[in-house]
Amino acid sequence: MKGNAYWLIVKFNYQREWTFIRFVRFHAEYDKINANSI
Repeated sequence: MKGNAYWLIVKFNYQREWTFIRFVRFHAEYDKINANSI
């Protein structure tokens, strides 16, 4: 997103056709998190 300045983590539920936005942050903040814990 925006020239790779932001990162987005989403969760998809294909059976219910839902998309959950779990995380939108700057690239530097993304490096500090555990994506599996969000």
